[in-house]
Parts: sequence; C-alpha cells; structure tokens
Amino acid sequence: MKYPVTLICLLLLPCSLFAGMLKGKVTDEKGGLLPYATVFIEGTTIGTNANGNGDFELAIEPGLYKVVCQYVGYKQASFNLTVIGTETTQHTFILKSQNLEMKEVVIHVSSEDPAYPIIRKTIKRRKFHLEQVHSFQTSIYLKGLARSRKMPDKFMGQKVKDDETVVDSIGKGILYLMEENADFYTQDNKEKTVIHSVHESGNNNGLGFSQLPPVVTFYDNNVNLLGRQNRGFISPVSDNALLYYKYKLQGQFVENGHTIYKIKVTAKRAFEPCFNGTIYIVDEDWAIHSLNMTLAKKSGMDIFDTMVVSQLSLPLQKDTWVIKSQVEYVTVNLLGFDITANFVTVYNNQKINSPIPDSVFAGKVTSAYDKTANKKDSTYWTESRPIPLETDEKHDFVTKDSLFKKLKDPARVDSVRRKQNKPKPFALLLGGYDYSGKDYKNTFKTNSLLLGLGTDNIINYNIVEGFNIAPKVQWKHMVDTGVYLVGDIAARYGFSNTHFNSVARLYYIRRDRALLNNSWLYGIEGGKYVYQYNPDNPVLPWFNTYDALFLRENDLKLYERWDGSAFIRRNYGDGLSWIVKASYQERIPLQNTVYYSFFDATRNGFADNTPPHLLQTATAWEKNDAALIYASVTYKPGITYTQYPDYKVANGSAWPRFTLTYDKGIPGILNSVSDFDKWRFTVTDELHLRLLGNIKYNFAVGGFLNTNYVSIPDLMHIYGNRGIGYVAPYLQSFQFAQYYDFSNKASLYGEAHVEYHLNGLLSNKIPLLRQARYYLLFGGNAFYINQGQYYTEAFVGIDNIGWKLLRILRIDFVQSWDSYMGHNSGIRFGLNLPGIPQAKNNPTHSEW
Repeated sequence: MKYPVTLICLLLLPCSLFAGMLKGKVTDEKGGLLPYATVFIEGTTIGTNANGNGDFELAIEPGLYKVVCQYVGYKQASFNLTVIGTETTQHTFILKSQNLEMKEVVIHVSSEDPAYPIIRKTIKRRKFHLEQVHSFQTSIYLKGLARSRKMPDKFMGQKVKDDETVVDSIGKGILYLMEENADFYTQDNKEKTVIHSVHESGNNNGLGFSQLPPVVTFYDNNVNLLGRQNRGFISPVSDNALLYYKYKLQGQFVENGHTIYKIKVTAKRAFEPCFNGTIYIVDEDWAIHSLNMTLAKKSGMDIFDTMVVSQLSLPLQKDTWVIKSQVEYVTVNLLGFDITANFVTVYNNQKINSPIPDSVFAGKVTSAYDKTANKKDSTYWTESRPIPLETDEKHDFVTKDSLFKKLKDPARVDSVRRKQNKPKPFALLLGGYDYSGKDYKNTFKTNSLLLGLGTDNIINYNIVEGFNIAPKVQWKHMVDTGVYLVGDIAARYGFSNTHFNSVARLYYIRRDRALLNNSWLYGIEGGKYVYQYNPDNPVLPWFNTYDALFLRENDLKLYERWDGSAFIRRNYGDGLSWIVKASYQERIPLQNTVYYSFFDATRNGFADNTPPHLLQTATAWEKNDAALIYASVTYKPGITYTQYPDYKVANGSAWPRFTLTYDKGIPGILNSVSDFDKWRFTVTDELHLRLLGNIKYNFAVGGFLNTNYVSIPDLMHIYGNRGIGYVAPYLQSFQFAQYYDFSNKASLYGEAHVEYHLNGLLSNKIPLLRQARYYLLFGGNAFYINQGQYYTEAFVGIDNIGWKLLRILRIDFVQSWDSYMGHNSGIRFGLNLPGIPQAKNNPTHSEW
C-alpha cells in the first residue's frame, strides 16, 4: 500500500519539478553577442529572453520540441530538442544576418517607394488588429536595470560616491536592479496586474513597479510609453501616419511560410512626436511582426535623451499575432550623471479573447501584490528567473543585500540622523531647519529665515508691523505606525507696532493600516495672531517685503485675532472626505504704523491697511466677536486602488473633483454678532488630450444666503495678484485682479479658471521654442456677479521654461477687463513651484 500512495504524491507534484533545463548563448556569425534575443518553443508562446551577454535559460517539461531563437534583423535559428527528465542541455544559437530579397520594381521619377502600398494596407488593417483583442491575459517577467557610466563626486554639496555607493572611482556601476513576476489581465477597458514576486537589489522590502511597463501596442494611433498623462507619440501605422513619416522598403524574407517586409521609418520633420527606426510587416496579415523604434530629444522627450523600444510578436493563431518580448532602453545625461537603463519584459502563456472572470476586476483594484511577493528567497529566484543574471548583477544582489542589513543597523541609522541634524546655512535660508529625534519618533521643523517661497519667512516687513520676526515650529510625534501627534506653534513680534502675538495648534492623525488614505484628524488651536483679510492668504509675506522696501507697495492687509477652534477631518480613502471646524474669534482692526522704504520714508505710495471697498461692502469693520462653523465635503468618483502586501493605497481617478463648502456665522453665542450663511461649489479636473495637450479647469459657483452681519474676513474674496511676479496657484487665482476690489457678499456669483497647455503642439513649428522645448499655453479667468461687478482676463503664455528637469518658469501676456472700466495688459513672470500653498486646500482649514 505504501507504493501507490507514494506514486499518487509524485503525480500531484508540480510538473516543473521534472522539467529539464536548456541553457546556452546567442551570438552572430562573428561571435558577437546578441543581447536580449528571444528563445521560444515553436507552436507556443512559451519562451524567454537572453540577458545582456546573450546567455539564456529555459525550463522545459519532458517531450519533443523545436526550439527557435529570434533577433530583430537576423534570420531565425532552430534545433530539435528531446527532454526526458531533469537533464540540462547546452546549445549555442548562431544567428545569421537576415538575407533580404528585393522584387524587381520599375521605379519612375514620380513613383513612390514600394513600402507605401504595404504601409497603407497595414494602416487599413490597424483597427482590425486593435479591436480583435477583446480580452488579453499574459504572465510577465520584468527585469529593470539602471547603470551609471559616470557621476560627479559631489552633488549640491553632498558626497555622491562613498563606501555605501556600489560604483567604481569614475562612477561606473549598477544604480538600480530589480526583477518581478506578474500576471496581466485586460478586458472591456478594465486592467488588472497581479504581482506574484518582486526582488529589488539592496531593498529587502522593495515593491518594484505596481504598474509594469505597459503592454504597448503600436496599433494605437497614439503610443504612450511614458505614462498615461504624457502626450504620447504618433504610431508609424496610425491613421494619419503618412502625414508624419517617410518609408523605405529595405527588402523582404520568408519566415515559417510568412513573407516579412523590412521597412525603414523616418520622421518627415524634426520636433514632431515621432519615431525613427525599422518596422517589419507580415504580408497578407498586414500585421506587425517586430520593430525597433527610437525616440530622441527632437521627438519631444523632456527627461530622457534617447529611448529605444524593441518588440517581437509571434503568431498565436490565424491572423492573430501577440507580443512575445519587449525591451526598452533609455539614456539620460543630467547634472554630471550619465545613466543608461533597460527594462526587459518577457510575456508567456498569452491568451486572447478567453473569458476573464469578473472577480479578477472586483474591488476597483488595478494592481495587487501577493502577501509574500517581496519575501521570496534566493532559491525561489534561482528556480523561477527566466533570464539569467549577468556577473555584475549577481554581485550587485549579494553586495547590496548585505549593505541593506548594514544600513538598517540601529547604530548606523542613528549616526546618519545626527549628521542630518547639523544645521546647513543654505537650507536655513531656503527651507528652514529640520531636526529628528532618536528613532525618528519626534521631528521638528522651522520656517525659513529669509528666502522661503512657499511659507512665511522668519524675517519680514510690512507697514502695519514694520520689520517683524515670525518664527514657526512644527513638532511631529509618531505614536504608532500611521498614528501621529502634531503640534504647531507660531510667534510674531512687530518692531513698529510693538505687538507680540502667539498661536498654537495640536492635532491627532490616525491612518488606517489597511487603507493608508483612510484617516481621521482631530485638533484644536488657539491664541492671538495676525491674519490677512482673505483667509486664502494670497499675498506672500516675502513678496510683500520686497515690494514694500523696494517699490513702496504694501498689499499685505492685516488684522489681529483671538481665536479658539476645534476641528475634525475624515478621509475615507475612496475619494470622499469632509471637514468640520467650529471657532470663536475676536477680530481687532489694525492701522499702518510705519512708512519706511529703502528709497523714501514718507507715506507716498502706501495705501491704508483697510481698502475703502471693504469698508463699503462689509456690514461693519470694528472690533467684534464671531462664532463660526465651517464645513466642507469633497468627492472624486472612480477611485481605483493598488493592493500592496500589507496595505492598500488609492491611485486616483479620471473623474473631476467636486467640493461643497458652507460657512455659518452664529449670533448670540457669548458676544458673537456675526450672522451670515455662505456657500461655494467647485468642480476641478484635468483632461489629457494626448497629442493635443491637456486642459485644466476649475469652475465655481457660490453666494450668501444671509447677510445680516458680514465682517470683512467673512466676505467672499477672490484670489488676486499684483506685481510683475506671480507665484500663486494658477488654477485658483487671477493674474491681474486687485486683491480686494471684488470682495463681496452677493447672493450669487460664478467663477471660472481654464488653461489649455499645448505641451509642444504648435511650438514645435517655431524654431526658438522647439529648440528650447518651451510650450505654448492659452487660458482665461473670470468672475461674475452682474454687469456692475465682474472681472475677466485672457492670457497666452510660454511654460516649461528652464533647463533639463528644472523647468519651473512661466511667462504670460495677460489682458484683463472689469466692471470698473479697467483694461489692463502686461507681462507676468511666474513660478510653478510645488511648495506654493494651494488656496482652499488646507487639511486643518487654518490660516497660519
């Protein structure tokens, strides 16, 4: 009885345990290596790719097979293989250059190249090949590798090469190495990637790519290699390809009964989003057999210098070809770093139009990791890795995995912490000082001294307080994983009005460990501080300091306020969030106390701290108390998720974001006189139009339901701007509008902001702009109450100004019209900086 049981157990074991192994090398006739050549079993889509040295490995179950090796531009080679058990077979494929035939064709002066009829037939069949795939599933192996060919010793004052950097003396070495096994599914415009295993060199907890390099199809009119928000590139077989490309037939050959045409593809014009390279077309099927396409700076790439895409397809069934392998090569030379990278993707077990259960796409999860995806040991990878590692790759995994343990050593981590805590003068000026306590349980951060663009500086000047110092400190304590206690404190002293103010805020954050975007925030704040009339703080203090001292213009309009508040914020992680805040305030008007500037000490040029329009519009402006309630709810439908091994994260959505806010002034509570009801509804989104660029918009409507007592801070204020410089959030503000000329308590108003970024469209026809990769944009902003109170402006601009990755500048020519008979025009120089605070987007709804 013992033997039948043993036999049954053996039969139940995975077949892969009895698989043989085919190993070998791929070279050309002269012995030159053919990196990433494709090796597969004839009649199937099972196969692998060679590595960068031409070495390959392929596990094959017992049986009789014909094994084929293929490389773009070379003739197929094959041999018959018999696998009996678990033996290892060695074989070297020597590929010969593809001998191309050319049919005799009589060429007249006015005749077109023979490639054109072939391309036309392929274009005609493009839609058929694209739409014949209703569902597609495949297993994927991805190996990503980035190497440094050169790097500087230091970057921004920091050492780049040290004992922990695995590069040689001139900066050559592997910077990044990873491999990943996954399954990919797509059906009815739904996609799902399931990552079974991932291995990052030097990071035992690494997660690789939740979205693998896309299964790129050149049957799409627009080929997107750099992410869905990118402009994309025109396919050489797109409907309008003949307008953008030139073609030349270089010959033909026969492969497995199919006639294959080799066609050279060249962009007609530089600076168009086009490829250059070679495409192979299957006769009669008019399908893409393989291709090798190159993009360069003149193709419209910003980050990379070059990008090469190589694909090989195999016939799955009659008239149906599926991708077998894809290799992407990129190079970038930036700030002294010379980096090359490649991503090799091997596809196996492809299925077309086989039903995929709805359960695969359940839960709006577009990427999911197995629970142990990043916990596989070296034995697993040795047995499952389809592409053998090169010598330096093996060394990199061993060295960096050992280095990872060293980097996680508590003594070393604490040493790095102490080093990072040392004050750096440049950082103090621009970003403030950061300090981390032991084990990073407590962190402290201050605002910048003089030059911070996104926050208040410590040293400022305005004509209400004069020169003032306004330090801010944030303390963050990690209670537990995802649980934090945060404290903010700000103090302020004006040397002219001699007022000292201070305010503090304390709040508690708790994030769901299973869904990181799911969180609660509770907090309180209180104290006395200085605030702008507009709670969105449109005037940056550092900018006002410059204007007041050099140009004798002071746009910072201030009042003091005693404040006690409590707030609660809830984010469900599914696109829905809300916040409620209750406050009791005492508002105190302020007056100008000094008129000093570097060029004149008189009042000339300086206006009162309270603009006359605000005094006329508000119910009253006097010392007053206000009991207030603020509530806001935001919803963005269509959120999808990535399920990591231990937690889930929201990805975003193609839907607009909808926000409804409500402010209530409640009279009769203690000494509160405030009595109003104010609402606002906004819709914001960005539409990606691929080659046509993208459109951003922000539409709002709102008004007052009750205006019994509306103080100046409670009015509806637009986000205005003055001066030639512009650092406000573009899509929420007005480039030429005065800060308080359009403040109101109207029962109904409308507001619109629209920008059309062409992202290279049209500007690639203008020599100066296309060489610099500067992009055109158009847009307009409008605010309307009635014919007696409105403001509109239109602008045309150039953005993406800068160098390499540092492209943060923008220039606009603006023309404005308003109800006060104003017709202004001028130039705005702007900064698109990620650190600039966004109006109406504050997690605690605080104004300091």
